[in-house]
Amino acid sequence: MKEINVVILDDEQNILNSLTRLFKDEPFGIFTTTKHSEALEAISKEKVKVVLSDHRMPEISGTEFLEKVKEKYPYIVRILFTGYTDIQIAEDAINKGGVYRFINKPWDDISLRRTILEAIERFDLRQKNRELMEEITNQNNQLLALNAKLGKMYEAQKEFSSTVSHELRTPLASIKTTIDVVMSETTGQLNDDQKNFLNKAKSNVDRLSRLVNDVLSLSKLESGKEILNLTETDVNIIITEVADIQRFVADKKGLYIKTHLSGDIPMVLLDSDKINQVLDNLIGNAIKFTEKGGIDISTGVIAKEESVVIKIKDSGPGIRQEDLDKLFKKFQQLGDYATRGTGGTGLGLAICKEIIEKHCGKIWVESGQSGGSSFCFTLPAKKREENG
Repeated sequence: MKEINVVILDDEQNILNSLTRLFKDEPFGIFTTTKHSEALEAISKEKVKVVLSDHRMPEISGTEFLEKVKEKYPYIVRILFTGYTDIQIAEDAINKGGVYRFINKPWDDISLRRTILEAIERFDLRQKNRELMEEITNQNNQLLALNAKLGKMYEAQKEFSSTVSHELRTPLASIKTTIDVVMSETTGQLNDDQKNFLNKAKSNVDRLSRLVNDVLSLSKLESGKEILNLTETDVNIIITEVADIQRFVADKKGLYIKTHLSGDIPMVLLDSDKINQVLDNLIGNAIKFTEKGGIDISTGVIAKEESVVIKIKDSGPGIRQEDLDKLFKKFQQLGDYATRGTGGTGLGLAICKEIIEKHCGKIWVESGQSGGSSFCFTLPAKKREENG
C-alpha cells in the first residue's frame, strides 16, 4: 500500500474521483475527502507532504482551511483550487494560508501532475535542509560543550604549570647554590671527574631553571596576568642595545651582526622589556643556527598597516617547508636533536608570539632550504598628531 503523501479536499465527489484516477499510477498515495475534519485527521496520522483544497467549501473556505494547516503543520506544502479569478482570495491565500500555488478549475492534467510532483520535491528538499540544520546545530552544541571542557582543562593545565613552576624555583635555586659551593672547593678539593660531573649537573640545573622561567612567563602571558608597561619608544634604540650585547656572542663564532635601521621609524607604544626579550630570543636563535656569515637586522614601515616592521635575517641553513608550521608552537625546537647543541626550552618562539600579539602585532618567518631565514614582526605605529 502506498504511503499517503497528498490530501485533497473538495466538496464535489466527482472531482475527487477524477483526481483519484489521475494519480492512481503515481508512487505516492492520496487521500480524498469532502470534509475538512477528515482531511485534518488524515494529516495528523499520515506522512502528508502536500495539501490541495478547493476554495469554495460549505463549512469552511479553502483559505481558512489552509490557514489551519499552516498553523499546525507549517512544513506541509499548500495548494489552492479556485473556480474563478479573485484578487482578494489570492492575497488572503498568500498572507494567511501561505499557499505555494493556485490551480484554476478546470485544470490541465499534465500541469496539475507536474505541480503536485514539484510540491512533493519542495517538501523533501526543505525536510533535508531542516535535518541538515538540526545535525549542524547538534554538532555545534557538541563542539561548544567540548570547547568549554577543553577550556577548563587548559585553564587547569596553566594553573598547574604555574603552580609547579613556582614550587620548583626554590629547590632549583638551592641545588644550584649547593653545586656552586662545592665547585668553589670551600668544602674540599675536587678531582677532575668530580668537577666534570658537577659541571654537567650545573648545566642541567640551569637548563631546568630556564624552562621553569619560560613556563611561568608563558603562563602569565596566556592567562592575561602579565600586564604590559607601554611607553612611547624608539624601537631602533632597543634594537641597537640588544644587537650590541649579542655581538659579543656572534664574534665568538666568527659571525657579524649588522643593523640597517630606517630613520623614518615613528614612535611605538611598547613594553621595552618585553620587546627586548623578543629581540634577544630571535637574534640569539639566529646566532645559534648560523655557522658562516652573520645576521642582518633591519627596520621599516608598512604604510598601509600603519605599523613598524622589524626583520632579523640570518645566513644559516634555512628551515624546511614542512617545519615552518611547527614554529611559534610550544615545545618546538629548530634543528635535529643530535645537531642542536645547547638545547633551548622550546618555548622561546611561543613566548615571542604571545608578546607580539599582545602588542597587537604579527610575527612570522620567511625561509627556504636554499639558505637563510628571516624572522619578522610588526608593531602598530603611534599615530602622529595632525600638526606633529
